[in-house]
Amino acid sequence: MLLFETIQIFNGKPQKLHYHNQRLNQSRQSLFCVDDVVFLENYIRVPAEFKHGLVKCRIEYEETIVEPLFEIYTPKAFNKFFLTEDSISYEFKFTERANLTRLKSKIASDAELIFTRDGLITDSTFSNLVFKDLKGLWFTPEAPLLHGTQREFLLDEGMIEEADIEANTLHQQYTHFMLINAMLPFDNARALPVDLIEKTPFPAVNFRL
Repeated sequence: MLLFETIQIFNGKPQKLHYHNQRLNQSRQSLFCVDDVVFLENYIRVPAEFKHGLVKCRIEYEETIVEPLFEIYTPKAFNKFFLTEDSISYEFKFTERANLTRLKSKIASDAELIFTRDGLITDSTFSNLVFKDLKGLWFTPEAPLLHGTQREFLLDEGMIEEADIEANTLHQQYTHFMLINAMLPFDNARALPVDLIEKTPFPAVNFRL
């Protein structure tokens, strides 16, 4: 039952470790009934070849921490997004995502899925979402699939607010949206027009993570 954290390393420095530590320890306590507190800064030693630029650090864990892995990070561009309704549950960040991988294989490599539950938008397959309304304010779905670290940071900073975002009125109430996660921080330059999100829902797939 492996879980993982993805941590941004910028110029050799891990970013927002407080949020990663918080989620990791809450998950360990909930799933493995352990009481000790782990601090990821005690496990992350950035190799010399990864001390410049944007780097992705992946740490897997159960009760104990697995050796971290590092790689140079290049964000992927998407040109189309599809809404799909499903009662997915992904409260914990498990490494087992085979069903999700199979689902992704059904769409083009430059496309991404956005999930809804009871008509309300939740998350994409790999990130939280934020939406810009007609007044220029940013909102994130109140009930995401996963409480991401970047999402929690933006809420704490007052940069976004939670709201129920309805799929059927999305294109009337919002102008832009953004994918956010540990590797994709909030940046207005990354905002995409909501017109990239297909109004016609993607066929139901009925899978579970």
